[in-house]
Amino acid sequence: MTFKAYRYTTLLTSLPHLPAPFQHQRLPISRVRLEQRLGLLTEEDRGWIERLERLVVPYRLGQFGDDVALLRESQRLLARLDASGRPHRWLEWWMTLNGMTAALRLRQRGGIAPGTLAELPAVGRQLIRQWSHPLFRLESRLPWLETLATQVGRERAEVLEHALIDIAWAYFSRQRAEHPYGLEDVMLYLYRWWLLERAMPRNAGEARERFTQWVDAIPAQSTDFVPWTRES
Repeated sequence: MTFKAYRYTTLLTSLPHLPAPFQHQRLPISRVRLEQRLGLLTEEDRGWIERLERLVVPYRLGQFGDDVALLRESQRLLARLDASGRPHRWLEWWMTLNGMTAALRLRQRGGIAPGTLAELPAVGRQLIRQWSHPLFRLESRLPWLETLATQVGRERAEVLEHALIDIAWAYFSRQRAEHPYGLEDVMLYLYRWWLLERAMPRNAGEARERFTQWVDAIPAQSTDFVPWTRES
């Protein structure tokens, strides 16, 4: 076993099991202790984790439509990842979940086109072509989309947030690293820990107001977006 492999094994075996969201009052491992454990990673690995966290930390859940900088940074990180690799697939899926939430909210508020969301990988072109279709004709590719659309239609921010966390938790709980006990397993653990942190009990009124502000920040139209290119 190489020293780097030893680091991964030591880190992952030191992390507690993560229970499903909304079942407990406290995190099984605090942010401080988690950061201490992540100190076992190399500087390069920490760099990848920090870039990933800036894109998917829990407060980003459900917010995507008007954040051009976030979309561009996501595209740049995807461009640096192996397109056939699992980290690329996971980040693209996360972007799709948030992007579809934003698209449903945007259309519900009267948006006549996807605007910035047309630049989403995997689904952007379909949003342009099928904007008027209830599920953008993506229901066969995204089996959770009907559930998401139902919750968006109810206009209850806390219920939508709960649904988003459940959908993401189910997805990441099914994923497996191509090479166990490596950086991919660390990423999978963190995706679920970020979701669990988001699901921890908090003042319901404050959570509802904060989440509503995030999703309602999506404009009906985006006129200042410059498409991202590899040269950006």
